[in-house]
Amino acid sequence: MLKFVFHCNLFLIIVTGFFLISCEPTTGPQKPMLEEVSEAEIPTQDLVKQLDSEDVFIRSQATIQLGSRKEKKAIPKLRTLLNDKEPGVRAGAAIALGDLEDKESTTSITRLLSEDKENPKDVYLDALARMKDARAGSKIVPLLDASDSTLRLQAVDTLVQIRAKDQGEAIVSLARKNRDREKDKTYAMVIGKLGVKSGESYLLQLTKIEDESPTLAASYLALGRIKSQRGVDLLVTALKAKYSKGKENASLALIEISDPKTIGLTFPLLDVDEPETRMYVTDVLSQIPSQEAGKIALTLLQGDKKYTWGSAAKIIGRQRYSAGREKIEQHLLLESTPERDQFAESLGWLGDKRSISILRKVLVSQSKEGRYGSAWSLGILGAKEALPDLENALKDSDPKLVSYALEAIGSIADPSSLKTLKGLLQDRPKLAPQILSAVALIPGEDARLVLEGSARENDANVYRPALEEIAKRKSKDSIPLLFEFVNGEEGEKRKLSYYALTAITGEHFRTRKDWNEWRAKNIK
Repeated sequence: MLKFVFHCNLFLIIVTGFFLISCEPTTGPQKPMLEEVSEAEIPTQDLVKQLDSEDVFIRSQATIQLGSRKEKKAIPKLRTLLNDKEPGVRAGAAIALGDLEDKESTTSITRLLSEDKENPKDVYLDALARMKDARAGSKIVPLLDASDSTLRLQAVDTLVQIRAKDQGEAIVSLARKNRDREKDKTYAMVIGKLGVKSGESYLLQLTKIEDESPTLAASYLALGRIKSQRGVDLLVTALKAKYSKGKENASLALIEISDPKTIGLTFPLLDVDEPETRMYVTDVLSQIPSQEAGKIALTLLQGDKKYTWGSAAKIIGRQRYSAGREKIEQHLLLESTPERDQFAESLGWLGDKRSISILRKVLVSQSKEGRYGSAWSLGILGAKEALPDLENALKDSDPKLVSYALEAIGSIADPSSLKTLKGLLQDRPKLAPQILSAVALIPGEDARLVLEGSARENDANVYRPALEEIAKRKSKDSIPLLFEFVNGEEGEKRKLSYYALTAITGEHFRTRKDWNEWRAKNIK
């Protein structure tokens, strides 16, 4: 979520999730600055009238709230407020029109981006990002060359948000004229994120300077995003270099390019005595689809170089190379096997239910390794027969194992687990986010009632995640409960209920009055 603070003469504008503005007029008596402004429950029709208020504070707040509520009736007036004498009002109107995706306002907002000297450019960039109108791209591209690095980054983000792919040639042309290594990072980012294939030569040129800089790392990542076949060899070489961020981005790039020749080029690197390189090489070999990778990994597992076994197990699992299952199971049962959790997770990826008995055996053991991966895989395999073992693991003193067990129980999603989950919630309310996440995955009315009962609790650690999961579940059966909170006296629960109702109904209201009017018309 974007969050920034900017000043406009005597204005202080704080921008957060639904944009709240605290501002002072440039003329007239000043009001004390507010450290925090909360959205008042003002009916939408009253907010529309407030756009004509002579009080700049009221006018500014009304613009933002109407945009947040997606109130299209306000569009004509908001357009006129783009020319308001007060900079905060202009800024609020631009953000609101962006939220409303009123593309007829794009030209006016891009004009303000260029001409408004009282508001910072980033507010108009944010408005255009919300607008998602690619026509604004040509006015944003020049900002890629701005001296302010933060402004450059926001220009990149805006061009990506509006999908300004038609500006690719203009961006590459500007990039080729650049002589500032720091700005090269900006161009590499935008070329990669927009997938500008004509920028390949420029990106390859940037990688010739091996300065372990953010620019070099960004260039590697961009080569992956444009799927540069010409970049494969140098990206493999980068995996062997000392630059950690370069290794990471090179591995991500190779995965995106997914050139089959990468398999043969990278497998020898598993034999290097450098764990970080092996980790990134393993990621590459695991995620580029290739049965050949699984086959070669099995040969490593049959060898005596134990430091390669964990990588081999992961590759076999992620490539779903079923011929390696029995060897994986044999190694998992041996306490002397290094990185046993990798072996256990591999069985989950392979997806063969014949592995369930072995995974259960490891889970209930007191081994230092293998239990986390076993719990995870039992969830992936939907092993209902393992529920007693997983529920018993919830009593363990290891919080990490408890977390894995909860995730697995949620994945299995059997109603029989509800009793255990309810008991755990009573005993350990601080685990409510994880517990209720598991409950929410279980189908049926009983699970819904557990969530609703948790939402009624007084403990914020419990009712907040409960209302979040109710929103995700999107069951219309929870609407009556949510309206209890809408009309109740608990302010936070009322606000959270607004968002849950929006998730369930698709409506965007932010006041008790508006929600109740909608309910009267739509729910009998």
